[in-house]
Amino acid sequence: MNNIIIKNLSLMYGKKQVLKNISQEIEEKKITAIIGPSGCGKSSLLRCINRMNELIPESIVEGEILFHNKNIYAPDTDVTEVRQKIGMVFQKANPFPKSIYDNVAYGLRINGTKDKKKISEIVEKTLHDCGLLDEVKDRLNSSAIQLSGGQQQRLCIARALAIEPEIILMDEPCSALDPSSTFKIEELMMKLKEKYTVIIVTHNMQQAARASDITGFLYMGELIEYGATNTLFTNPKEKLTEDYISGNFG
Repeated sequence: MNNIIIKNLSLMYGKKQVLKNISQEIEEKKITAIIGPSGCGKSSLLRCINRMNELIPESIVEGEILFHNKNIYAPDTDVTEVRQKIGMVFQKANPFPKSIYDNVAYGLRINGTKDKKKISEIVEKTLHDCGLLDEVKDRLNSSAIQLSGGQQQRLCIARALAIEPEIILMDEPCSALDPSSTFKIEELMMKLKEKYTVIIVTHNMQQAARASDITGFLYMGELIEYGATNTLFTNPKEKLTEDYISGNFG
């Protein structure tokens, strides 16, 4: 099964081509890791999947991304709905300067949920699902900015989950975290794939090998190889992939 199909996707920032004719189906309820050297287009590819690139001036997207067989770049697409169903967690934790509770409730309120009991239930459940509830239950009304970096990142994941997306995009979510916090995020990702499709961009190949089911190797805007993580890391088909994962460049 898959709920994202990328077809002939190219991306330009002005005159610079960032992605070149990428086609790939993303499997449902799996963790897909996108690896590759800095500047190869990993984050740009991720941002195409929920139309975040439109926020960058002079970006031009060609090709299609099908979500439930509908092209998200079709003129009649509701972008807000796309971003609701395809949530995003960024490299740097970005909690709002509000309470822990209000951070998680934010998306629900924006989308029109007014029932306070329902909001409280969802806040509690998503914090629990992200392994945060026990750590913060006595200070839900305290500022989210006071949390540690790892806790802030899990809070941002909880905020994304509260509006019930189907896909979670994670752009290097552990790059600023210590090993213990990284372990908690990886553990959380493995739990999330029971319900969600998770796509993670990571510069950390050990993380991709540990946490993902499927890995795609991007180089100079091209998808060089894509397949089961174990196979790609132990028996890559392409010489370029082998050179990258063995540390010959990148």
